[in-house]
Amino acid sequence: MGRRSDLSPAQRREAVLSLLRKEEPATRLSRRYGISEQTLFRWRDQFLAAGEAALLGSEGKAGDRDRRRIGELEKELAGRDQVIGELTIANRVLKKTAGGSL
Repeated sequence: MGRRSDLSPAQRREAVLSLLRKEEPATRLSRRYGISEQTLFRWRDQFLAAGEAALLGSEGKAGDRDRRRIGELEKELAGRDQVIGELTIANRVLKKTAGGSL
């Protein structure tokens, strides 16, 4: 398992921007910042993904739609849990009354 980087977010941003601007090769940047090239490219991918998400705007944010849908499903599940509980109680009552009359 690799070690965690001690770089601040500002230093990480600068490393990624230097990579994107092609100011220096990834090998030299990773050596300068004391990280692996794999880490540098992972940061680049995360940086670009976050930027893309920000450009979607409030209408196109999948996260908002997902959260809203999760809330709806949780309410539906709670309603079903309540119905199951009521049916379980009714079933027990019926079993007791049927058992006593036999």
